[in-house]
Amino acid sequence: MSLLAEYRHDRTALMLFLGALMTEASGQLHQLHPDRRLDLTERFMSWARAR
Repeated sequence: MSLLAEYRHDRTALMLFLGALMTEASGQLHQLHPDRRLDLTERFMSWARAR
């Protein structure tokens, strides 16, 4: 099942879930590349915003 289908009626919960995943990914990327600052907001959040 897709995330959009699973969270169809609760966009806020979807955005919170994606935010948590983004935070985790950011921490993991920082461990791999501590000298690089990557902004993952667009990649994780933009596709799920209301249209």
